[in-house]
Amino acid sequence: MGPRHLLDRVVRRRAKLVPEERLRFETLLSELSAGLIHLAAADVDAAIERGFQQVVTFLGVDQGQLDEYAGSERSFASSGRVRISEDMPRLMDDEQFPWAAETLRRGQVVRFFRIDELPAAALDRANLRRAGTRSKICLPLRASGPMLGVLSLGAVRSERAWSDDLVERLRLLSAAFSNALERKRMELSLAERLRFERLLSSLSTAFSHLSAADFDREVQRGLRQVVDFFGVDRGSLIEFSRDGTTARSWAIEEWMDVGKFPWMTARLRSGDVVRFARLEELPDEAAVDRRSYLSNRVKPQVAVPLLVSGIVVGGLVFGTVGAERARSDELIEQLHLLGEVFANALSRKQGELEAQRLRQDLTHIGRVSALGELTASLAHELNQPLTAILSNAQVAECLLAAPAPNLEEVREILRDIVTDDRRATEVIRRLRALVKKGGLEFVLLDLNELVREVARLMQSDAIGRGISLGLELAADLPTVRGDRVQLQQVVLNLVLNGLDAMHESGAGQRTLIIRTARDVADAVAVSVQDAGTGIDEKNVDQLFHPLFTTKTEGLGMGLAIARTIVDAHGGRLSAANNVTAGATFQFSLPVSREGAS
Repeated sequence: MGPRHLLDRVVRRRAKLVPEERLRFETLLSELSAGLIHLAAADVDAAIERGFQQVVTFLGVDQGQLDEYAGSERSFASSGRVRISEDMPRLMDDEQFPWAAETLRRGQVVRFFRIDELPAAALDRANLRRAGTRSKICLPLRASGPMLGVLSLGAVRSERAWSDDLVERLRLLSAAFSNALERKRMELSLAERLRFERLLSSLSTAFSHLSAADFDREVQRGLRQVVDFFGVDRGSLIEFSRDGTTARSWAIEEWMDVGKFPWMTARLRSGDVVRFARLEELPDEAAVDRRSYLSNRVKPQVAVPLLVSGIVVGGLVFGTVGAERARSDELIEQLHLLGEVFANALSRKQGELEAQRLRQDLTHIGRVSALGELTASLAHELNQPLTAILSNAQVAECLLAAPAPNLEEVREILRDIVTDDRRATEVIRRLRALVKKGGLEFVLLDLNELVREVARLMQSDAIGRGISLGLELAADLPTVRGDRVQLQQVVLNLVLNGLDAMHESGAGQRTLIIRTARDVADAVAVSVQDAGTGIDEKNVDQLFHPLFTTKTEGLGMGLAIARTIVDAHGGRLSAANNVTAGATFQFSLPVSREGAS
């Protein structure tokens, strides 16, 4: 066989192999595309890696790499990478390959048989030679939205041509990979959105009925949930006082001292969002903040103001946020939604504390008002021991003036003076306790002793009205937890109410009885039974309403205040007419666990 025949045979064999090779590659592409269609998001990366490995092996290239990008069109952060060989340069690096990166962003293919083919790209050429690359092809991965990544193939051992036919087949491959990445991204985005909605719902539910007493604990728990959701290191909630002069903060990792970040705090008070990726971005007036960030080792930060009806009540602050995420509008939108939940919780807490302060002021006014009705009785209560002290002192003075004073009688007189002084002191102590203004002090209380103290205070007033005050106190009564002064005020109001009712009734039985008893297994009760006019049935529903009164000179606040106090102690106040005459007012309180028997 001559040379001519041998050459013809090689050409015919090559012509036969090309269609076979194309068919094998198209079959591979078809199988890869079909395999990527119905994959779950969690399986996409592994499937792309296997498929890309097959393609690189089939084509017999030296290098292969697929980068998935997350970020904006001008700022790419690699979120995933498939490498078939190490040390393959990334042409999306603006600093090393500016021409190639811009070409890929425009959606165009970058390919060259020799490095010298690159037009006006001296920096790109120099860095490619340094990397040992001789031939390369890169295709942008893009579906319906922004660029998803870059598929790259390269040769380092010898130069390689990338035919138009191969480029078209690689476009099909990149389309299959792009669609899979797009579906994965959409599925993950949907899952992320559902996670966020569940977080938002969970926090809204937890904060909807949050009391001021539980606020600190629940806010810490809520902040932890948000920090874990966003995958950041630090988070704080700032609360601004209503006058804007002070601020308080709750923090995860205990890093936010509001006073150390005056610039950021001022921006939040103005209703501005604060976000930066690097400390160098902070303006000159934020010098104090910059030093604080450095000392606390806080990296990029995002802070949003919390507004209620246009008023800034606080701020949400998160530190060590990823630089790209710190710029994300989606993150700011999510923080604003979460901020509404925290803002409403802060507003409700502030409202509850303000209402509590007003209730305390009102109960204090009620106590002062009630004691005003006892002026004559209290004067008599104090006058007795003071008169006795004066008389005893005068007698002692006479005894000491005698030629031979009886020292034993003088000692007896001095003991009487001490006793009367203690009696007067006790009256004043009880008065000061009732009149004092301050926060609630919940302690273990013996209701029998509490009732006795009120009875001693009321004894003279009852006698002055011609009424007998009787006590029927249960033995072995378990203790309750409450504020002594406020519960004394309840008993005082009920006793005064009963005395007034009996005064209006005129003649008849003139005894008012105060009882204590076990109400049910887990509660104790205090009742005040009078023999007065009773309760008019038409007034039953309004009896405990503020400003309702049947007295000519009454304010209508005594029973309303009493119910408010009992409710705050977890108890119940009620009233009913007696079988014979008069009415009985009773309040019950839960037994303290420490005092339960």
